[in-house]
Amino acid sequence: MKRFALALLLLLPALDVRAAGMAIRWNSCLGAANRNFACDRSTGSELLVGSFSAPAAVNLSGVEAYIRITAGDNEPSNWWQMFSTGSCRQSSLSTAFDVSGETECDDPWLGQAAGGIGLYSLAPPQNWPGPSQGTRGYYLKMAIAVPPLAIQTVSPGRTYAAFRLMINHARSHGAAACDGCSQPVCITLEHMRLTNPEKRPVDLTSGIPGMGGAANIVTWQGGTPTCGAGAPKPSTWSEIKRRYK
Repeated sequence: MKRFALALLLLLPALDVRAAGMAIRWNSCLGAANRNFACDRSTGSELLVGSFSAPAAVNLSGVEAYIRITAGDNEPSNWWQMFSTGSCRQSSLSTAFDVSGETECDDPWLGQAAGGIGLYSLAPPQNWPGPSQGTRGYYLKMAIAVPPLAIQTVSPGRTYAAFRLMINHARSHGAAACDGCSQPVCITLEHMRLTNPEKRPVDLTSGIPGMGGAANIVTWQGGTPTCGAGAPKPSTWSEIKRRYK
């Protein structure tokens, strides 16, 4: 009988079991950690997917996500002025919370979530929960929630998609040119808060283990996870010769 039970267990499909944490990746839940773009067009867009794994069962009513965009030796360029009224690339940043198309992780919202960007600021705001350390950069906060009748229980050991963040390739707003697309930057998901009707929020402060590198950090144009290295890609032969002569 014991051998029979063991045989049945071996036939069961393996679950995607992960330790608690949060993650952000390009294109999908388990997508790329870096994105290189030639900055040669204004059409199209990039996709970032945020996800999480809870440490215990949570009756999930909502999620708060805190993201910081930084550069290695200075603040991010004008190309990252994407959201504020009158900014260089106004309306170049948008969100979506229908994550039913994410096949690499589960959908906790069942298509009923709503939310948006509540903050996009160049300076770290007061009471920012992440380890900002006074770093200059863009600070982004998102809030997501479902109606009371749509609250679902998320289980530990599973990865759930939380949001989709879209960045378009527009190179200008009005007559203003928005330079700096080739600058390497880091995009760090610094903090996630899982809310519930019991008013006992669950805070996630580190990346999901086992995803390769720092799961809660993605880079743009080849920056390192600390944004301490990486340089704009040379686009011409003369620039290559100048850089390495």
